[in-house]
Amino acid sequence: MPEQAANTAAVVVMYRQLGELESKLQTLRLAVQWILVIDNREQAIDGLKNLAARTGVAYLHAANVGGLAGAYNRALAWLGKQHPQASQVTFLDEDSDPAALPAFLADAQTQKSLSDPQTAAVSPAYRDRATGLRGRYMWLRRFKLGFNPREFDDLREVAFVINSMAVWRLPALRQLGAFNEALAVDHVDTEYCLRARQQGLHLYVNGRFEFPHSIGERRRYRFFGMEVQAGGHSPARRFMIARNTVWLARRWAWKEPAFAALCLMRLGYEAVGIVAAEDRSATKLWSLLRGVARGLFWPMRSR
Repeated sequence: MPEQAANTAAVVVMYRQLGELESKLQTLRLAVQWILVIDNREQAIDGLKNLAARTGVAYLHAANVGGLAGAYNRALAWLGKQHPQASQVTFLDEDSDPAALPAFLADAQTQKSLSDPQTAAVSPAYRDRATGLRGRYMWLRRFKLGFNPREFDDLREVAFVINSMAVWRLPALRQLGAFNEALAVDHVDTEYCLRARQQGLHLYVNGRFEFPHSIGERRRYRFFGMEVQAGGHSPARRFMIARNTVWLARRWAWKEPAFAALCLMRLGYEAVGIVAAEDRSATKLWSLLRGVARGLFWPMRSR
């Protein structure tokens, strides 16, 4: 096992069902030294604790306290106590496919970036399972932002990574502090990446590697000649997206005005996607509007 992999822990957050978890855990064993499965359902998932014991991985029931952010925080607290020698951690959602992780961790560019104390995280690129499109990774300056092409095969500094399959340096996580549990699910990683940027830490995507990932139930559509994706989220999730987006725009408007503008663009993007490509559009638009209203008056706090 390469040195980087030998110092790496994996945290797999489960909420719905076991699916192909056992085979994924076997793949992870080839890539990392320690594995922790987080059961994040309020009532424990049937069979998950037994599966963890049978496959020799650690198990923790987080019960969805603080949402996904809470699961991350409890995992990091556990890791600090049980394996303080670990130097980095990768987070995986229940649908994350870790097949690319061994080669990603062994890659020279990945290893070089993770050995730099100014690096916060390095991630492979994700490709949406539903649409087949790669994620669009952006760069950010205080008054300016832009997007990388969807397809690239080198290492690029980016403004944001999604937590799924990102490898975070544990010293950086300790420097940045806890994930914000008030956000629960949406924009948890966005806010964390902003904090890394403010601390002068860097985020990278290694485009040589990619993994399939699902964010909502996305659908392709064309808008002014561009191929884009509608999120496909439920009304309840649309409420949370809008609430958290407005909250972050308020929270970061002074420090990162370009990001605040991006938040407004995101709300417009959500609305257009709902109308252009989704069903139950009236219900979802109403949820989006309620989320905007809540975000405007929701106390800006961490939890």
